[in-house]
Amino acid sequence: MSSQSRFIIGTAGHVDHGKTALVRRLTGINTDRWREEQERGLTIDLGFAYFDLPSGERVGFVDVPGHERFIHNMLAGVTNIDAVLLVVAADEGVRPQTAEHVAILDLLGISCGLVVLTKADRADEELLELVREDVEQLLAPTSLAGSPVIVTSAATGQGFDELATALDALAAKAEPHDIDGPARMPLDRSFTLPGHGTVVTGSLVRGCLTEGQDVEIIPAGLRARVRRLEVHGESLRTVAAPARVGVNLADVATGDLGRGDQLVEPGSMRVTWLLDCELRLIPSAPAPLKQRARVRLHISTAEVNASLLLLDGRRELQPGDICFTQLQLEQPVAAAPGDRFVIRGSSPLMTLGGGVVLDPRPRRHRAGREEVLSALRALKEGSVVDRALQTLARRGTRGMTADELRREMQLTAEATTALLARAEEENQAQSLGGVWVVAEHAAALRDAVLSSLEDYQSSHPLQPGMPLRDLQVSTHLEAQPLQDLLASLVSEGALVVESGRVRLAGRSATPSPEQQQRIDALLDELRRARFQPPTRDAALERLGGGQEAPDLLAYLVEGGAVVPLGDLVFAPETLDEAKKLLREALGGRTFTVADARDVLGSTRKYVVPLLEYLDRSGFTLRRGDERGFRDE
Repeated sequence: MSSQSRFIIGTAGHVDHGKTALVRRLTGINTDRWREEQERGLTIDLGFAYFDLPSGERVGFVDVPGHERFIHNMLAGVTNIDAVLLVVAADEGVRPQTAEHVAILDLLGISCGLVVLTKADRADEELLELVREDVEQLLAPTSLAGSPVIVTSAATGQGFDELATALDALAAKAEPHDIDGPARMPLDRSFTLPGHGTVVTGSLVRGCLTEGQDVEIIPAGLRARVRRLEVHGESLRTVAAPARVGVNLADVATGDLGRGDQLVEPGSMRVTWLLDCELRLIPSAPAPLKQRARVRLHISTAEVNASLLLLDGRRELQPGDICFTQLQLEQPVAAAPGDRFVIRGSSPLMTLGGGVVLDPRPRRHRAGREEVLSALRALKEGSVVDRALQTLARRGTRGMTADELRREMQLTAEATTALLARAEEENQAQSLGGVWVVAEHAAALRDAVLSSLEDYQSSHPLQPGMPLRDLQVSTHLEAQPLQDLLASLVSEGALVVESGRVRLAGRSATPSPEQQQRIDALLDELRRARFQPPTRDAALERLGGGQEAPDLLAYLVEGGAVVPLGDLVFAPETLDEAKKLLREALGGRTFTVADARDVLGSTRKYVVPLLEYLDRSGFTLRRGDERGFRDE
């Protein structure tokens, strides 16, 4: 039989009610690992075992301490279990830690479980019935209401066959874990094994781990390689969730990581200092929870200090009430949407409430903002597509790549592709150069482009359009997203893109009548001047000087009405005339600047830039001080 399990069961219950003895009688494994635990008969930390069900399925066990001083260890053990064995001693019944453990299990949303009445050899039938009724009453308002009750005795073996059968039935109903998503394993232990190095253990809750793969440990921020995998004492090359796994890591030291860290696929999760959540204060909380209260947050195997911001603006949360809350953390944690958590107070030291993470990467909020509350309601109640759109919307016009969205929502690549395709098909989101934005922000980017062009063309009426690089700066878009947006607008007939410039459709550079008079005057002067044209400064003066003269000259250059050569401005027909005269007079031989000067009746000041232009255009070919016609 493979040691790969498909079900992880945790224990819960008051101290000294026989959790460890129950697991030992069922599995043959003593989960009290420490000498102090064995000497005192008191479970202090998490213990681990496994059991082969009658069906042949193997399940893993996490045995937790029951003493109130070690609730933090209990929380680290039950956060990632699939089912629970709530253990109640038949001779004592429901006790304080029974009730607190049940409250914790309810806050964590654990609904699959069994009640195991232990030490049945110490109670008569009447007492057993009273204890059964008390437990059922305790569970009635919780997620574990209606759980089957099994009566056992570790001393006599009573009820263990029935317990094994009941566990088989629980395992058969287990919800499958996501094995296609990126691996995620919260760590509960780390130690050094002689001859092997660093070993970490935890419950693999998603994905697969494979020998030799690279992994990341967060929030420690470390990279490592999986050297070896072990499940219940057996080495495996690949392990799929769910499973209790020991991972031998290379390239990392034991002192650098521990409980509270998570072993994940590199880049698949990011750490956070803020969590937007739905928080519920348990009815038995000793007092209201005030705005900005400082609490101890237990999430996955991590335990950190946090302060509460009640987002609906109330000053305090009453016992039994529910509220959207932002948890502001003193240390970073790794979290995903849907993660369950518990908060505890320090004075008195007791469980206060808990809830579910809605947004693991929010912005810092102020209380009483309706738009924040609406967004959180959508995250709570909406479909996965709705939650994806909310996630995209929070990034504004910056958007997210599909891979960023996959990591943020902890989805498989296939699921991410499918939900984005659906959102695009329903015109709810759009990809711009591989960056996804919601339709509202795509429209905002479209408006920003059109507005930038309108502003530019209004202030530069003689320009044939806005340079593409200027538009990119104006809209703060990367090149490829801008190109995709422009392509969409061009296909709609809203824009024209040509020669590296963008203009609004139907808009072209058109001088005013008064500007056209100055333009005509300059062009007449250039034609009369022929081979002794004005300088650029003189041409600007002819165009009226001032701020609009450079735009008028640029308009003429763009339209080909004038040709600037160095500091001079020629009429294009003058250049055509120069070609004709030079070929007629000097064809068939080489010539110098002086020869060209004589033919054109000009001076060296004007002829040299003209000949250099003819060289660049391929009409002439210079060799030293002489030139010839290229085609000759």
